Amino acid sequence: MRPDPITGEGPTDHEGPFVKAFLRSEKQARWTQFLASAKRRHEILARLGRDLPYQSALGTLVPSHQDYPAELEKLLKAKGAGPTCHVMVAGLKLDGRELPLAEALQAICLHSSGAVLSCLPGRLAYYRPESPGAGILLERLPR
Repeated sequence: MRPDPITGEGPTDHEGPFVKAFLRSEKQARWTQFLASAKRRHEILARLGRDLPYQSALGTLVPSHQDYPAELEKLLKAKGAGPTCHVMVAGLKLDGRELPLAEALQAICLHSSGAVLSCLPGRLAYYRPESPGAGILLERLPR
């Protein structure tokens, strides 16, 4: 895993739990391997625009009236998101970083490629497919 260029911390606190909690089991090993590789990470992130192999039972389409930054922030915070999130996105320097939730939402909503914001590791994330696709709330309730 690449460390955050500012904090020097690795993104493992979010990416591993995200893959394990939300992706289909047959895709988990490949995603884990590629996300951890500096050479292959861009390949797997480029797929975010077209397809995220998430478990459909854990995803909910975000209604169009809520699928923009201010409303998404309210929705995610109502579900327990904190002030920051972990960003996974191809083509932006924000990839692999922990950012304020509002800033991350603004950036990915303006970016036409796919992205994932992990808000609570393995419990709450937002997937933004390539435009004009609807965003998907990924949620796994604690047992």
